[in-house]
Amino acid sequence: MIDISEKNLKIVLDILKQFVPSCEVRVFGSRYKGNAKKYSDLDLVIVGSEKINWEIISDIKEAFQESDLTFRVDVIDWNDIEEYFREIIIKSGYEVIFYKIIKS
Repeated sequence: MIDISEKNLKIVLDILKQFVPSCEVRVFGSRYKGNAKKYSDLDLVIVGSEKINWEIISDIKEAFQESDLTFRVDVIDWNDIEEYFREIIIKSGYEVIFYKIIKS
């Protein structure tokens, strides 16, 4: 389970639905592992069939900054990171949050 309130999860999902409705989004890092502090960031990786346009990533980051979230959200594109970082995410664990929501 992700260390984030239902209210904040709704904000996150609403923003993701607006910008990347056809992509899988995974949470990793401290909010996934359960060792987050109050203001720890939320780490998201967007997994699509191809690289996401940088303007969309920028718009997503801006939407999170302008939202009512009390913590920062880091957004990265799976297709824009090195293989070693992908392996770190896979080995340390993650949870798919967006794919489940849009498929239900």
